[in-house]
Amino acid sequence: MDSGVSYDTLLEIARVIGGEEGAKILEILHEVGDITVEELAEKTGIEVNTIRKLLYKFYNHSIITSRRFRDKETGWFIFQWRLQPELLSAFIQGLKQKILKKLQVKLEYELNHEFYHCGNPSCPKIPFEEAMEVVFHCPVCNSPLKPLNNTKTIDFLKRKISEIEEELKN
Repeated sequence: MDSGVSYDTLLEIARVIGGEEGAKILEILHEVGDITVEELAEKTGIEVNTIRKLLYKFYNHSIITSRRFRDKETGWFIFQWRLQPELLSAFIQGLKQKILKKLQVKLEYELNHEFYHCGNPSCPKIPFEEAMEVVFHCPVCNSPLKPLNNTKTIDFLKRKISEIEEELKN
């Protein structure tokens, strides 16, 4: 694959977008190159309609492309599908950008809020404003709320943001 993206990464992307069936489809596309929906159905055992849906999902993410030609006998259009490896890196970069933005928003929220928690792992942490509204008692278990140190969360977010920023530079 000439995209700089490993085969394992390709399959992982396929699983995220289309589950195990999506991984099967991209595996075949990786092996054979141009292939029709019917040929994919034959090779994978997946229903034609399911294959079409997954191919359009991959197409919408620019992971695959198609070539259209007319069947000389029937006059119908036939589509052949293939991987578009040169755009896989761009797809991954886009995902990293989205994740980076979400992490930055989460970090900003963590830095600008004071949190409280009752100590019960199944109960949520509560921002100060909400803790005041419930008179510093957990809205789930009614235990008293205590200040929560979110330094570990902040450090983790900063580290992940730094890692992704470094990856995006390369």
